[in-house]
Amino acid sequence: MEQKVSGLEALLAEFRPTLPAHSGTAQAIDRQAPFEQVACKAIDDGHIEFADQLSHSMERCLRRSL
Repeated sequence: MEQKVSGLEALLAEFRPTLPAHSGTAQAIDRQAPFEQVACKAIDDGHIEFADQLSHSMERCLRRSL
């Protein structure tokens, strides 16, 4: 059975290989932290554009679920 990957998960999977293993963002992604925590770590690490993309993607997912 094929499992559907959300836009958020796809975004994380695409971004993760670009990060060094010691970064807070990478560690948050690896431990499957909530998306909000990943976004906060991304901001802390200086990945503002990625945090913005993640926030917009979370918003789209929430709007679809209403």
